[in-house]
This record gives sequence, C-alpha cells and structure tokens, in this order.
Amino acid sequence: MRKHQNTYGKREQICKHRGFESLGHNYIISGAGIQQGRGSTRSRMTYFNDFQGGVRGVSPRVLYFVIAILLGYITLDFLLHHSGSSECVKLILDAVQEKPNLEEVEQEDAICKSVEGHLTTEPQNPDENPWNQMKWVGEPARCKVKGHLIESLDPKNNFRRGFSLRFARDVEDKTHVLPYLLGSKVDLNRRSRRVYLDLGANSFRTSIMWFMRMYPCDFSEVHAFEVDRNLLRIPETGFNESANWKPENPWAVRVNEVPGIPAWMLNRMTSYNYFVADIDDTATESINITRFIKEDLMLRASDTVVVKMDIEGAEWPILKRWMDDPEMAEIIDELFVEIHYKHPSMLQYHWGKFDHTREQATQLIAGLRSKGFFIHAWP
Repeated sequence: MRKHQNTYGKREQICKHRGFESLGHNYIISGAGIQQGRGSTRSRMTYFNDFQGGVRGVSPRVLYFVIAILLGYITLDFLLHHSGSSECVKLILDAVQEKPNLEEVEQEDAICKSVEGHLTTEPQNPDENPWNQMKWVGEPARCKVKGHLIESLDPKNNFRRGFSLRFARDVEDKTHVLPYLLGSKVDLNRRSRRVYLDLGANSFRTSIMWFMRMYPCDFSEVHAFEVDRNLLRIPETGFNESANWKPENPWAVRVNEVPGIPAWMLNRMTSYNYFVADIDDTATESINITRFIKEDLMLRASDTVVVKMDIEGAEWPILKRWMDDPEMAEIIDELFVEIHYKHPSMLQYHWGKFDHTREQATQLIAGLRSKGFFIHAWP
C-alpha cells in the first residue's frame, strides 16, 4: 500500500512541478478511481461477452444476409456518388426498379403493334389540353417507336402545327418535330457509316441545308435525288469557315456572315437526276429506291440511315412496300415523309391533284410506326 502511495505521491509532485496541479489531483484521487475504472472495464467486458454470446445464437444465414445488405448499400453509394460512371448508375437503378406488370406490358405491346395504337386519341379533358393551341411542339404520342418517344400525329393541322397555329410564317416549319428527333435520343455518330438520303431534294438550300444544320449527326455520305437537273446544284466551292471568324466583341457575335457548307462536307455529297420510284424504268428515268438502298448502297441495320422523302405522290407505293418489308424498318433509323393527299384545306398548295385522303395518309403513317419505322410527317 505504501508503495502505491509513494508512486502516486511522486506523480503528484511531478504534476505540481510542471504546473498541472489539477491533473496531479486527478492522479491522487485516481487511486480509488482506478479501482472503479477496472470495475467499469470488467462491466464492459461482461456486456461484450453477453453480446458475443447472443451473436453466437443467431443463425449464420441471418448474419450473411445482414452483411450482404450492408455491402450492397456500400456498393450502391459508391456507384451513385463516387464512381462517376453514369452507365453503372443506370444499370443499378434499372436493376432496383420495380418490375412492371407483365399483363399491362403485353397489352400495351399489342396496342402499339396495331395501327390504332399510333392514331391520335381524344384528350380526357379537352378544355384543358395544352396542345389545343398553346404548345408549338408536338404532343408525345401514346406509343413509342424503337423504344423512344415520338410526336403524336396531327392531321387536323395538316401535320404543320407551327404554320397552322401561326407560330411560324413558313408553311414548312419543322419546330414541332425537333424535340423528337431520334438523333437526339440515340448517338447515331458512333457508327462508322452514317448516310443521309434526300429523296426529292429540290434546291440545295431547302432540305439538304436543313439536315446539315439541324440534325445531330455528322453524315459521312449524302445521296440526293432530284429529277430536275436545273433545280438541285451542289456548290462547287465550299464555305470558308476560317475566314468567317470574327474577334470576340461585346455583342457576342462570332462570325461575319451566316455559315454555309464547307468543302469537306460537299465532298461527301452525290446527286442523282432520277425519279424515285418503286420500280426501275429506264424509259422514265425511274429508279427502284428499295433496290438502290439494299443493293447499290448496300446499307445494313448496323449503319446510320436517315431518309427524307418528298416525291409528289410517288411515296405511296414505296411506303406500302416498306410496310411489308421488316428489313427496311431495320435499315432506316429515321424517316421523314411528306405524304400528299387531297383535302380542301390544302387546295391553295395545288394538292387537289392527289387521290388519297388525309385520313388515309394518317393511317399510312400510323401503320408504318406500328411496323417499327420511326417516321415523321415532313411538312
């Protein structure tokens, strides 16, 4: 006992000497405190032993399950917040999502594989429908095509929503289609061969220029058909982008004039002076466009293929053939077609010469969508 007292006495003196009086005091009273501390340690050991004994009584399967849950949580937290991999995040989120009702999925698939599924349905509350007049962009269709949203068909506005509702003065305004371009949903630039076919190109500054500027794909090939040799003329000289740059200024204008098409892009373009048709006919200078796509260009489903068609009524037999040709739906990624019909609201544009009705045109587009064609009505 004296030995312990001497020991603590020496510690107190050292603490006082160093100016830690209160600390020294703690050392003195800790003679009893140590006994308490040891008792506390024994109590904690007792609790630990009791806990350890309780754990031994738990089934190993339960422990494995708890460990698996914890590891899963840690993995998910890492992928969501620390990995920086959006693909991994998407896979995890897809995996944990609740599985859809199989009956509802099968029913929806059956509807969307029919023509009726792609026809415009009447809104449940027509008085509060933003697509009556308020919206310039097209309404999302009920059924997806190729797994992606597409605009609802709009025959009452002659598929020209912007012009019909006076948002735009151009009868060929395409604003309503822009949010639904497949190229903005799928990276079509990843494929080595990227082909744009313009069937009925008219002049260079119409549809070709629009697709070069507005469609989110760097086309490696452009094939343009226009029967009028005097109408379509691909420029011989490309636009000089280097000379068009302007020094930065307070008005944030970076160029001297509206950019054109540079020479490297013009070199990718080929023009054809033939009628686009469903058969080959040398007498009328007609070319079977289906054969041309499959055999001459040898396009495949692995290629990027975007087609625009405006051929003054000759589209009907071609599109009907394509509807019965599953291979064409696989080859063509996105299709833009001006389908011509006879209707009083279009007589001002000389459409009285056509035979089909607007209802038939709507049915044709809906039918093509039901067969897997990502098709828009080209204005």
